[in-house]
Parts: sequence; C-alpha cells; structure tokens
Amino acid sequence: MTYRTILLSLNEVARLPELLEAAVTVARTQADKKAPIHVSGLYVIPAAQIYPSIGFEAIPQTFDGTQAFFREHQQKVADSFTGTMSREGLTFDFRLVESKLPVISDEVVNQARAVDLVIIAATDAAAPTGVEQDFVEQVVMGSGRPVLILPNKGEALSAIKDVVVGWDGGREAARACFDALPLLRKASTVRIVSVDPQKNPANRHAVPGADIAEALARQGVKATAESYPTEGLDPGQALLRNAADAGSSLVVMGAYGHSRLSEMIFGGATKFVLARHGLPILMSH
Repeated sequence: MTYRTILLSLNEVARLPELLEAAVTVARTQADKKAPIHVSGLYVIPAAQIYPSIGFEAIPQTFDGTQAFFREHQQKVADSFTGTMSREGLTFDFRLVESKLPVISDEVVNQARAVDLVIIAATDAAAPTGVEQDFVEQVVMGSGRPVLILPNKGEALSAIKDVVVGWDGGREAARACFDALPLLRKASTVRIVSVDPQKNPANRHAVPGADIAEALARQGVKATAESYPTEGLDPGQALLRNAADAGSSLVVMGAYGHSRLSEMIFGGATKFVLARHGLPILMSH
C-alpha cells in the first residue's frame, strides 16, 4: 500500500507553508519512479452566510465577509501550491470550488473519498480564519479516509522519525494503524503505546500491543510495544505527553465517536487530542 493520491485542503491560509511542507514530506516518502504521487490542492470559496430575519425585519441578513476573505487570497494560494508542487516534480492539480454552502468541510469530505490520504490543518478557536470550528471533526468522521491533521500552531511535518501509535485493541485503532502503513514503513522508530493497559482484564496475561507489533513486522515495520500509565491524566493527554517526551514527529490513533443529528460526540481521548494536539496526528474512523 502506498499513498498515490493525496488531497491537500488549503483553506487554512495562515498555515499554507506548513500544509505544503507536509504534503511534500509525505510525497517524498512515497516516491516511486514507476508510479508518481499526485497531489490535489483543494481551495473552497464558501457561499455567503444567510441569517433569518429578526423581529420586524422582513429581509434575511447576508454575511459575505468569509467569502470575500477567501476570494482575496485565492491567487496567492494557487500560486504557492503550483509553485511548490512544480519545484518538487510532483504531478498535481489545483481545484477551485465554488461551494453552494457556507461551510468548507462538505466539499473536502466529498472529494476525499477518491483519494488515499487527506491532509488538513486544525482550526484555531482563538484566531478564527473563516474555516468552521468543527471542520476537522467533520472531515475525520465523514470522509472514510485517513486524515493527517496538522496542529494550528508550530511546525508541520518535515520528516517521518519517531511515530507513536495509540493502541487499545479497538476497531478504530486497528483501522488507523493499517491506514498509516505507508508512513510507518518509512519511520525511523515506531512505538505501539498502550495507555493504562492494566485496566483491561484481557491484558493480564499478555503483552499489550505485542500482537499488532508482530503483524506490522510482517509488513516491514519494525515496531516495539510499550505500556504508558496515565498517572491521573486523560488518556489522550497521556498519549500526547508520551509523544512529546520522545520528540515524536507523528501520532497515529483511531477517532472514536459518532454523530447525533448534527452534533459530533467524541470519546474522551479523541476529544482531548483534537482540541490540544501540538503534533501532527493521523486519524482514521
């Protein structure tokens, strides 16, 4: 398995350099002369937001500030993307989409289903950029594809070194682990980390994570299994601390959650990581 087609969501304009760097890094790890890597850059112009009339107002209120912002930065984004991809010798296409909706995630989700990997940047609640606040959640839960999420601040992904795989033996963890295989094969170190495994009776007579480490070895991945106590921390916080202490470049984990009407309901670890991660995270649901 190799990531041959990558979808790069470009609407987090403030993180454009980091998004481009991450796409290039992943593409380099997958390089193969016989089968080129293709990167599709997606930039969405959302529709104007229409609010219902209030009180005696008969005419709905329209807000097009977000739409205007993305139109203003459209050329800069296109030029940066095409310039970077050309310099790297990658095959690529730039997709400018005029959405019929005032949100961006729907277009990303729709186009994500025909690619191997999606790369996005997390939104910053403290500094709104025009991208909806639940953008990451919508893409992770709706795309059905592995999603590489860059943090909203700091460095991006310049190399695949130490990779931490969060492992609890669940369906989501298994999906994420095998979805990440193309990157795990290129990593210098892969650590299968089980948080508080002693709380699961099934682990009393086994080494947590040993079975998945053995399966990965057959896929050409040299992985070690280790346990990590939470010491009172949220499991997601413990996993991030483990990765930060080791200087990891990437965390791989399953996204636990479901949709209740229009609201996303997440498990504790997933919710914590999505809100506070400072490292690139590869998630699958």
